[in-house]
Amino acid sequence: MDLLQIFRRNAFWFYDFLRGFDIRDHYRDIKQINEFPTSEFSKNKKAKYLKDILNHAIDTTEFYKAVDDSKLSNFPVINKNLIRDNFEDFTSSKYKTKNCILVSTSGSTGAPFSVLQNMSKRCRNTGDNLFYSKKSGYEIGYELVYIKIWPDNLKRSLFSKDWIQNIVPQSVFKLEDDDIAEFIKKLEESTSRKSFLGYVSAFEKICKYLDRSNAKSVNCNVHSIITISEGLNEYTRSRLQKYFGVTPVSRYSNNENGIIAQEDKSKEHKFMINLASYHVEILSLDQDIIMPNGERGRIVVTDLHNYAMPLIRYDTGDIGTMEVDKNGIPYLASIEGRKLDLIYNTNGDLVPSHISYKLCKYGEYKQFQLVQYGEKEYLIKLNTNTKVDEEKMLLEYKEYLGQDANITIEYVDEIPLLSSGKRREVMNTYHSQL
Repeated sequence: MDLLQIFRRNAFWFYDFLRGFDIRDHYRDIKQINEFPTSEFSKNKKAKYLKDILNHAIDTTEFYKAVDDSKLSNFPVINKNLIRDNFEDFTSSKYKTKNCILVSTSGSTGAPFSVLQNMSKRCRNTGDNLFYSKKSGYEIGYELVYIKIWPDNLKRSLFSKDWIQNIVPQSVFKLEDDDIAEFIKKLEESTSRKSFLGYVSAFEKICKYLDRSNAKSVNCNVHSIITISEGLNEYTRSRLQKYFGVTPVSRYSNNENGIIAQEDKSKEHKFMINLASYHVEILSLDQDIIMPNGERGRIVVTDLHNYAMPLIRYDTGDIGTMEVDKNGIPYLASIEGRKLDLIYNTNGDLVPSHISYKLCKYGEYKQFQLVQYGEKEYLIKLNTNTKVDEEKMLLEYKEYLGQDANITIEYVDEIPLLSSGKRREVMNTYHSQL
């Protein structure tokens, strides 16, 4: 680590010292609980966190005051729309006049959504970030190349938060071939240790550019790669490893909560739950009952540290499965994305979201997308210069979707990004209208 990176690291902890070591204390607590989750200390601490937030919600919010008993199963399952329509009722009376942060997101649907977070919750999120980033190979002071939507008028001042954290912004809207070439050039010119954080679709676009350029490995001193917001497909996983020499890990997080789980670096598709900061349940798709381990259901999260706006049994809108390892520690074995973006066959049964990647064996694409727009109507969008074997593709996809499926193949010049800067490879416009 060079001297400037060391200075940034020391500056980060100095600022935390001035605030009373809030982040340091949260980080140590997160590390203790997540690394030793079955210890008596961790179990007692988690139980206390859950009990305290449930009692606080009942005592200080209009929405939860009618809950008779502070037992988690007595609390209703909530979602974005309910919070949006009852914002004041979810806000704790103890924090309405205190210094809180309004966290907003457009989300994948484009509908604005906001929650309040108290300052201790913000520090908790920073502690979570440090813990899970370190797990992937990141250290404070490294260049953090962050690929997402950035404001057009982004300004960074000396000793600002972004400067201390050494964030290098890269917009998802500036990833045309010329942009990527310049991006790679700058990476190779810098000898600093680096970490990458960004959307899977952005990394995939970079990798496809490198494929087309017949590039060799990129020598830019990368120590960790974390993908967010979208499922990490096998193509992008293997290509990032090939070009940057680092095995990427997938992070499951959202703006309203924080880091809920992150892929175990030593084992793909095993997402270690952030037990120190959240209580996670898998509930049935159509009832508020807990699903057995290994069965698909809604991912429902209770935030243990947001006292400004308690989010108890919050339906994230995502689908997943939970398993328990040999030590009795729960983990997420799959995360399939939003319920409304899953594909159903003509009988109404859910099909694995990964069937979209079966398209890859039929050709080379700049982009592709699988859309369900009716009960039995499906659309395959392909951005490619070469026509595929449509008959063979349709035969295979009828095996997945049903022999009575009406499947159309459309060749397009571009599949646009969402307002969030992400790109969906699977969409269900039919179920979103039901």
